[in-house]
Amino acid sequence: MKFKIFIEQPKILDQCQIFIGGWHGLGEIGYITVSHLIQELKMQRIATIMSSGAPPFISVQENKLRLPFEIYGGNELDFAVFIPHLQPYRHVQIEFSEKLSEWILGNKNFEIAYFIGGVDKNLKASNNPLQYIPSRALFSYSSLPDGFTEEVKTNLLDSGLFVAGPLAIMLGYLDMNRFPAIGLLAYAERDRPDPLGAVAAVKKINNLLDVEINTKELVRNARVIEEEIKRQLAPMEETDKEKLTSRRMYT
Repeated sequence: MKFKIFIEQPKILDQCQIFIGGWHGLGEIGYITVSHLIQELKMQRIATIMSSGAPPFISVQENKLRLPFEIYGGNELDFAVFIPHLQPYRHVQIEFSEKLSEWILGNKNFEIAYFIGGVDKNLKASNNPLQYIPSRALFSYSSLPDGFTEEVKTNLLDSGLFVAGPLAIMLGYLDMNRFPAIGLLAYAERDRPDPLGAVAAVKKINNLLDVEINTKELVRNARVIEEEIKRQLAPMEETDKEKLTSRRMYT
């Protein structure tokens, strides 16, 4: 599989110590969250990924081509946000996810990775709005907010539940390489995009990154966001025989 990252803003990328990614998982929580970060913080595209695993679709946004896989940053921000507007083809998801993980590991500035996803809201058994799935190295990372390590330990993903897809592959790969990483899994609806479920993920990102991202827009435009995501995914659903089965399989 071809995989190459084109760096457009090297100076901005060089200042990024944190990698954030969100996939089209359960409730579209990851994708909605990273989209909201990019929009609210007025981030700019700093890199794109060329891959033979990319579906053959592009679009136009704000007079610029929007490609399937993009990375965003900002002049005064110390984190980079990866946004997949579409899923990699299912048969190359493992290889794509491993190559992206290798790029994270090869970037000496990155210290930690946060992956945002969803977990079925019907499984909620506590008042905490998130469940976590950490790599082993996370607990030795010294720059986490006070109390977050204990919060993670008491709100781990329920035993017996499985995480699948790119989020799982990347977490597993980074865990094997002793890199600090964690999945932030917000409770969500199973069968539709859930902007309201993404609010909890955005609030946790605010806490972890010491930023102030407003969530009122998510609440106010929940229905509009839901319909827009359905529209974006429609071309791929029409041409892919699997109809994004994997999107319903993993958190």
